[in-house]
Amino acid sequence: MNNNQQMIERLKEMLYKKKSKAYYAEALGVSEEKISELYKEMGRRQTINRAPKKLHSAANKSVKYEEDIVSGTGELVFNTDEEIKSLDDLIKKSKIDTDKWNITKYIQNYWGNTNNPCWQVKAWLSKKGDEQLFQDYFVEFLTTYKPVAKKTSAPKETDKSEACLIINKQDSHLNKHDINGDNKIEWRGADIETRVSTILAQAKLSNDLTTVTYIIGSDEFNSEWTGMTTKGTPQQNTDDYQKSFEEICNHEIDMITLLLRNAKYVEVIYVPGNHDEYVGWHLIKWLDAYFRHDVQDERVVFNTEPSYRKYISYGTTAMMFNHGDAIKPSKLASIFPMEFRDEWSYYDHFYIFTGDKHHEVSQDFNGIKFYQIPAFSKAKSKWDDKHGYTCSKGEITAFLIEKGQGMTNIFKQYL
Repeated sequence: MNNNQQMIERLKEMLYKKKSKAYYAEALGVSEEKISELYKEMGRRQTINRAPKKLHSAANKSVKYEEDIVSGTGELVFNTDEEIKSLDDLIKKSKIDTDKWNITKYIQNYWGNTNNPCWQVKAWLSKKGDEQLFQDYFVEFLTTYKPVAKKTSAPKETDKSEACLIINKQDSHLNKHDINGDNKIEWRGADIETRVSTILAQAKLSNDLTTVTYIIGSDEFNSEWTGMTTKGTPQQNTDDYQKSFEEICNHEIDMITLLLRNAKYVEVIYVPGNHDEYVGWHLIKWLDAYFRHDVQDERVVFNTEPSYRKYISYGTTAMMFNHGDAIKPSKLASIFPMEFRDEWSYYDHFYIFTGDKHHEVSQDFNGIKFYQIPAFSKAKSKWDDKHGYTCSKGEITAFLIEKGQGMTNIFKQYL
């Protein structure tokens, strides 16, 4: 590239500022006469760009596209006599394949005059990874999915004190390979359902369950569809991804139906784990499609947002949920009142619920109660055996929150 070509490229990148010739001359270290010469040269090249040598074209438009196969990036240059007014406009007019590319940045330059307007848009592209493509196809599938869930009758009202039952399903690892041979996902799911059914009966002895808050995700799967954790650590699973996903979905249908038979309202909340951040999200999006509101009369709602910390309230109680893999308890306690500050003063009781570490911890941070619960799984891998993590029992832990009292009971069932 000769010196003139280099200066023209630099000048084009500055034209969006719409400054004077003197400004551009000073920026490039040349005279104003030289800037005028570059303008004329750009005009001639614009005429050349309109020639038939294009990847695809329309009247008074041309597109140049380059792809770096190794890095998975691309660059697009679009010349047109019509202003590009939005990103969607650029995608449509330059025919960017959004199934393949993410657009990371774009800029638009203008030169010419009212009789001969010229715009050039440069866009930088990055190729979508397998995770993003899978996510896009999955969401598209759900838009056409027809649910088959049947209505479930709500329990009868009682005169007992109203309460919410928190079932914080952490680390169930339903498709984790067990060295002791207990490797049937349907057996594991049925065991959890039986234990939760017992807890529901116990809670209803003392209270009227208006709501069950049910946390899913949080390492419910042992790995992503790749057979590895989200960060890439290989895992040993009981079955292939397709069969595991189907069986875990069936388990969750049974779980949510069970909860609907025992509470007026069920709130299902997705909390990302470190083993299954993507697959856990696919699970709750599929369940949201299965239990569409017109089927359940809005007795069940789903929080599918992929945020790492979720906040809810019940009565005089405010709660935070997090998987617990990345942030220490004390920092979570300091984040809570900041992220929940708009509503903080309305509540009297504050709780944080996590998992991840597979054993129980409770702490009090100046009135904010922190609970790290054991795993909803008794499966032991070779890695667990090698590092001596074979003595912890699988436990189901549920917390009863009364409307005006905060937490009044903790229920446990061992797996």
